[in-house]
Amino acid sequence: DIIKFVAEVLGSHDLFTGRHVIHTQKYVGIIARQLRQNGCYIDVLTDEVIQLYETAAFLHDIGKIHIPEGVLNKPGRFTEQERELMKVHPAEGNKLLDFLPPIKNGQLNAIAKDMAFYHHEKWDGSGYPVGLKGNEIPLSARIMAAADVLDALLSWRPYKEPFDIDTVIGIFEDCRGKHFESCIVDAVVDLKPLILLLAEDFKIKETSDEEKEYK
Repeated sequence: DIIKFVAEVLGSHDLFTGRHVIHTQKYVGIIARQLRQNGCYIDVLTDEVIQLYETAAFLHDIGKIHIPEGVLNKPGRFTEQERELMKVHPAEGNKLLDFLPPIKNGQLNAIAKDMAFYHHEKWDGSGYPVGLKGNEIPLSARIMAAADVLDALLSWRPYKEPFDIDTVIGIFEDCRGKHFESCIVDAVVDLKPLILLLAEDFKIKETSDEEKEYK
């Protein structure tokens, strides 16, 4: 409940991040379970660990609290300077989470820090802030990265309409072995019908409200 409260506070600073973390929490859970169903990381992805991943996902963008509102809520695309400023949010989130009291003997804290710091890393090493590649990136952050991109593509923003599900799946296929680990792409492809249902549900509940709030 406290972590959900923190997510709500972040949502008051950024028109989109509050709902984004709720969406990504759902996507993290279904991707993790699909990976396990597909026989991937079955020793790691226990029910307890997946629940920790889902809870920690609420905090992956906590570093955005240190990004000016004028940048976060900008109606158009970022300038190069603004893009570089946005890139500090993983490191800022990692630092902020040092102040989170230990939860589940510190297990949740470690996962939350990994998700916050590494969710913009890419499988081929071209991400940031560190440039980790492959299995150097914690599994929780690899799943978080997929959930993060999934929601960004499927959600309305002032500068873009939501992408349709076929386009999104195509983008993930194109990013196989580049942005995302192959088995994570497989999980997202397998989840296409469920992702579509979730995205449509989010859209019905929220898109008109977001547009009204933004205007």
